[in-house]
Amino acid sequence: MAFSWSSLAKATAAAIGATATAFNFIGQEAYARYLAHWGFDDGLLPQETSDRVHHGYMAVFESIHTLLNGQFGAFLLLLIFIVCFIQGWLTSLMKKSPPRDTSAGKWLKRNADRLPGAFKSFFAAFGTSGLIVVLLYYVVLAAFVALAVAPIIGEHAAGKWAEKKEGEIKNGCQRNSKHSVCTELTRDGKVVGIGFIIASSTTRIAYFDITANHGRLIKFEDGELTGWMP
Repeated sequence: MAFSWSSLAKATAAAIGATATAFNFIGQEAYARYLAHWGFDDGLLPQETSDRVHHGYMAVFESIHTLLNGQFGAFLLLLIFIVCFIQGWLTSLMKKSPPRDTSAGKWLKRNADRLPGAFKSFFAAFGTSGLIVVLLYYVVLAAFVALAVAPIIGEHAAGKWAEKKEGEIKNGCQRNSKHSVCTELTRDGKVVGIGFIIASSTTRIAYFDITANHGRLIKFEDGELTGWMP
């Protein structure tokens, strides 16, 4: 059967759209919970769409990293080994009997015209491009699953990010007696605060003042930030 570029393009577009939507929503959840940890309202520090997608991407990989470092990681490696073994076995069978020549393949081709238009191209790609299309639709499914558990992923990632930032704050401003990693807030040439940047937007900065030992929300016109960015 000829390669179905149309089906592949539609599946790719669906996969990209679903993944971007999932990352966007997860990123918003993670960002909001991270700011809430420090007592800030994410509504006062809005993000661009690209930033939300980036935070979503980082949140997902933070969760994957945690899972792989636990018992789930060992189970996943075993599962991958089993799947690879099954895939190799199926590949050898498919060489002897191509999918289009099986009962299932013949049934799908016979009933393709009866399906709704949205699914016709999917089943039409049961030949060369079928595997790629199926994998892309699995990506769409995974994206919707991620949307369903976005609060859990966001909460986990926010906790990890906050834990890392708290570690930086605990270590203080100096690193190896060479330079400060803190950021200074100056007004009229006078230092009025020193600490770590938690987050920022185009108009405001969420800032943890290590001297006052609490967070501060600063407008850019309130002063000038100088020094090393953490």
